[in-house]
Amino acid sequence: MDTGKGTPIVPAELLLVLENELEARDFFNSLSDGYKRGYCDWVGSAKQEATRKTRAEKALIMLKNKQKTLKT
Repeated sequence: MDTGKGTPIVPAELLLVLENELEARDFFNSLSDGYKRGYCDWVGSAKQEATRKTRAEKALIMLKNKQKTLKT
């Protein structure tokens, strides 16, 4: 998890769900660093692995729907 400026560090759980989802991955990569950081911080800030996986799966759905921000 990266809370500073610059390119965000993408959590492993998010990388895993984006691995085989070309459209969602391309959309994520097209986002500005600020929007990417929002997704990365949300997924990566969970303390339990199960929660990080669940958040990554929800993030995948939002990215497939081309949502820039976290709207649950």
